[in-house]
Amino acid sequence: MKFSHEENGYNIECTHSGQKRAYGDLYKEFTVKADKPEDEVREYCTASVHACGLTNEQYNRDNRDNPSAENHFRSSYTLTKRGYGEYFYRVISPFTD
Repeated sequence: MKFSHEENGYNIECTHSGQKRAYGDLYKEFTVKADKPEDEVREYCTASVHACGLTNEQYNRDNRDNPSAENHFRSSYTLTKRGYGEYFYRVISPFTD
């Protein structure tokens, strides 16, 4: 599923939505273009593009320090700057059956 839209000075394109392999985690991936500071882009993405408040780094740290189902079955995100005004936003949700 690919879609794109423009809103509030953000150009959002969903580049992937779904599993990348059988029984794999669910990935939602977006290319975000905006002439705004990274912290504003992060706030917009985690609130409006696909809501998620847990960074991938914190998710990994929590699972390493306290492995539990409660810590494992949470979505996490990464936001990577690709160049001037372009970002890659990914939300990963663990596989559940």
